[in-house]
Amino acid sequence: MLDRRLLRNILLATLGLIALGTATFMSTAGLSFSESLYETVLILLSHFDHYGFKDPQSRWMVIFLVLSSFVVVAYLLKVLADYIVSLGDGLRRKHMKRITAKIHDHYIICGLGRVGSQVADELADDGVPFVCVDKDEDRVKAMIAKGYTAIVGDTTKEEVLKSCGIERAKGIVASLGSDSANLFIVLASRQLNPYIFIVARVNRDENRERMLRAGADRTTMPYQIGAYHMATTLTRPNVVDFLEILATNNNSDLAVHQIKIDERSDLAGKQLSHLYKNKPGATILAMNSADGLSKVNPSGHEVVYAGDTLIVLGNKEQLAEVSGLI
Repeated sequence: MLDRRLLRNILLATLGLIALGTATFMSTAGLSFSESLYETVLILLSHFDHYGFKDPQSRWMVIFLVLSSFVVVAYLLKVLADYIVSLGDGLRRKHMKRITAKIHDHYIICGLGRVGSQVADELADDGVPFVCVDKDEDRVKAMIAKGYTAIVGDTTKEEVLKSCGIERAKGIVASLGSDSANLFIVLASRQLNPYIFIVARVNRDENRERMLRAGADRTTMPYQIGAYHMATTLTRPNVVDFLEILATNNNSDLAVHQIKIDERSDLAGKQLSHLYKNKPGATILAMNSADGLSKVNPSGHEVVYAGDTLIVLGNKEQLAEVSGLI
């Protein structure tokens, strides 16, 4: 939207210059009102003295009018540039709103600081749909420049969460810098969507339990994770290198996926060895049962039930084959 106040100031400045130039030329050069007005307007538009004033006062006025006109034009160009930029931003925001109105089974990232922006990059690498939200317009523009879906908004407000399609979302990440703000996001998200998977950032260890009681499924402490990573890199660097290969897929097509068993699966109610007989090539790292128990490196004698989750290691083809068999 055009800045009407700035436009009004530019108009008043222009009229003031015209009045000043007209009055000066009438008194110093002895021109009539119409001639003085004509010469003043012509100097402001062309930045040139067509009349050829001889007296010093008139020449100083010509210089003043020329310099002043440059300032007025610069401000006018600024107004037009801001309007064009805001018009483009408005179109992008409308486009983002249309996308968020249709998106479903997506993830929502609340906060685009160092943690939230990294989460967005990881989700983009995984190729899953997600929406980024932050109050800082520059951060949102940076995400849009990467091709991500991002909107400006305060995620501690329910209407902003609704505009992100939280009722249709699969998961949400509360990654704001304040534990109290993340706690509100957890409470509001659980109320708006009882089935959504919530991951909350926690900055203080004593707030972890509060976040879980509020409805978060998982909590993370970035500083604790960073410290653990550094200590592990120091003592077991080769293990960390292998895990980073799995996490980033750099120079490797290996990946770790989780596959949930539903009631329609051919594997439901059978031993895990039934899957091994088909030799999919992938490795079953662990089996997480629906009741919360986890079996690392299962032997194959375990019975798989609906609701269990398999943690599988393999390349893309192997993982796709396992998914097809299950």
